[in-house]
Amino acid sequence: MVEVGSQVAKPDYLSLVNKGGSGFNVSELVTSIVAAEIQPNKILQNQKEAKNSNAISGIGFLNSQSITSKTAFTGIQADKYFSVSSSNTAAVAFESTDEMKLVPTQTEISNVSLAKKMVFELPGFTDLSSTISQTLTFNFGSWAKTSATGSSASSSVESGKTYKVTSRTGSLASDGDAFDQHTRDPNDPADSDAFHGTPIEVDDVFRASQAFTDNDYTFTEVDAYAFTARSGNTATNVTLSGTVETVVKQLDALTGVSAKFVKTSSSGTATYSIVLTSEDTGATNGFQFSAASGDARWTSTPTPSTNGSSNAFSQLSSDASLKVNNVSVSRSSNSITDLIDGVTVNLKADNASALQLNVSRTKANVKASVEKVITSMNEFKAELDRLTFIDVDGDNNGPLAMDPAVTLQKSNFKKLMIQSIAGYGAKNIFLSQLGIKTNASGDLYFDNSTFDKTYTSNPEYFNAIKDPNLSTSSATAAVVKSTFTRIDPGSYEVKLDGSTWKLGTTNLIRVDYNGGSKFTSVTYPGLVIDTAEANPSAFNVYVGKSFSEKMKEFMDGILNIGSSVKKAETVYKANNLDIASKLADLDEREALLTTRYTTQFGAMEQAMTQFNSTKTLLENFVESWKKQK
Repeated sequence: MVEVGSQVAKPDYLSLVNKGGSGFNVSELVTSIVAAEIQPNKILQNQKEAKNSNAISGIGFLNSQSITSKTAFTGIQADKYFSVSSSNTAAVAFESTDEMKLVPTQTEISNVSLAKKMVFELPGFTDLSSTISQTLTFNFGSWAKTSATGSSASSSVESGKTYKVTSRTGSLASDGDAFDQHTRDPNDPADSDAFHGTPIEVDDVFRASQAFTDNDYTFTEVDAYAFTARSGNTATNVTLSGTVETVVKQLDALTGVSAKFVKTSSSGTATYSIVLTSEDTGATNGFQFSAASGDARWTSTPTPSTNGSSNAFSQLSSDASLKVNNVSVSRSSNSITDLIDGVTVNLKADNASALQLNVSRTKANVKASVEKVITSMNEFKAELDRLTFIDVDGDNNGPLAMDPAVTLQKSNFKKLMIQSIAGYGAKNIFLSQLGIKTNASGDLYFDNSTFDKTYTSNPEYFNAIKDPNLSTSSATAAVVKSTFTRIDPGSYEVKLDGSTWKLGTTNLIRVDYNGGSKFTSVTYPGLVIDTAEANPSAFNVYVGKSFSEKMKEFMDGILNIGSSVKKAETVYKANNLDIASKLADLDEREALLTTRYTTQFGAMEQAMTQFNSTKTLLENFVESWKKQK
């Protein structure tokens, strides 16, 4: 009895059936013959498949390491070499926005006055559900204030000044119309119509279009505000219709103005104000509105000098003002990007006293960045060495040991480690100058002594690790280029060659500009070189590509779809598909040969069996015949 789970050999039925045949194990014989023909080819194809698969896997490891290294160098580009600080962050804060423009400096900021938005209040609404029907005309621009002299009441006025009616005697008919003829809306000094407030009442405010005397009145000069529409202003007409809440939404939809309603009192009957605010700070972002007819809140053209029950200014729009190293400057915004190169100045509060902006290079940060370069380069090199390792015995080669595309990339990588970095001044910069040196095995290491020496003598050299450079050797020349303009890194001399200005060997186009010169190039569209001199002496333009950018481009050269490494991977994958097809063909041939040989040997065994049967019959007959004799 056979135990459960035991293995029983499959009987050779062909040999069992043909016991009277040759006596050979036909199945084993067929298997051996087929194997002798098929197996060498299978072994060869399987070896090829394994090699290709290892290469594909190796390229996967290379891609992964390339992504890691690219990410590392992207991070290095974002490193901060400079610290930017304020001695009074509550008043003025500073933010580094472009490290490549920063230089160690100290700047004094004082007499800070914030830029403001215009705020205007229309008070006296007691029911938010009450309806308003009003058409307004909005203009945007600036309000200019003229301070009053504080003169006492007088019947005489001066042209162009603003006055309040202090007293009135007599009748309107007896004033000789002088007042009507020579007074203007204080909100619109160019208005050609007579002052809209006639008959004249005490406390009315007007602007004199010319000097006159009217003894029926006494006038006192007051603060005057004149509105001037900004350049390019186009009047905006808006029709208000609906409840107070609806009208607020309609006003809020206007470009340049935001609107809301504010509950100003809750005792007794609640009161509300509509508050209009300019969207942006700056003197030219003020607004003025007017209405031909309707509610007095809208028709009394609002002006700072007519504050009263119908309308009121809470705040006029204004520019920010400050002193920078005792030089007065102004800007429309409290966030100033063009005051100090590479720094955004954020004004936080009015502040008369002086504070300090300090821009300083941080040695520890620079050193940390250098060490990151070394770490990333060595990690990539280690992976590249592992993948391309060549064993002297040939038994333990790396999966990409003999790949020409990867071998080329390895060679290019080694070149990057020793190549100079051009375009950062008159002399090229080497990694070794930055404290990044190579040992006997080709790995990078940090040389603190060299680092310290360069940091002390030429700290700007370290910018070549992470920042691009576009500068000139002239204090009176500046250069800019568009992002799509490609210029190889290097130093290019700008000079007059005969009658042609050139950038290196490239012709330039020169035009007079603001007392100086502006140079452009057909070869490099988007390149602009400005000089303060009409005919400057020769100077150099420096175009630098950082080491980090070079490394990222190198990694892209591996990862990009059209790279030689990607093409090699495609070939390996195509080869494996071909090998799989060949192995399938071999399997099919193996089956066919097995069937063929089995049939052939089966026929032979049948013939042998028949022959042996006949032989036995004859032998028995002979033996019987012998016995009969």
